[in-house]
Amino acid sequence: MSRVPLTALALCAVLGASDALAAAAGSWVGKLQRQVVVASQRALSSAPVMPPESIGQARVTRVSWRFDVEGPVQGLEARLCQAELCVALDTTHGSTRRFAGRDAAQPLTFWFRLRPQSGKRVVISRGQIMVDFARGAPRQGDKKAK
Repeated sequence: MSRVPLTALALCAVLGASDALAAAAGSWVGKLQRQVVVASQRALSSAPVMPPESIGQARVTRVSWRFDVEGPVQGLEARLCQAELCVALDTTHGSTRRFAGRDAAQPLTFWFRLRPQSGKRVVISRGQIMVDFARGAPRQGDKKAK
């Protein structure tokens, strides 16, 4: 038996299984198209922000977002959704682990509503989503979002 396989085996044993999963981690970034949100009782859903086709089987570990608002921020409601799970966004940038354990190959959608008494319209621009993911089984301690 050569020294190289033994060295690699020893390194894997030292690093442990959780670090091996971390080595299989990655991220994808998607852009939100410019949105004009008018004051209404109805919400505006963005076009789905699609992951790359090459992502394969992976699980979300964290989702980060950012967007700029031109117009009054007061009265603007924002959410980030993946299928039936939606997370209220209290700020124009941040991150959440609420999507942890979900399929990283599924698109995300922004949802915006401007309450009627808040103003006439706002423009959402320079929106971006970054999805961190891990390949393989979720780490023990990662919980699936409900």
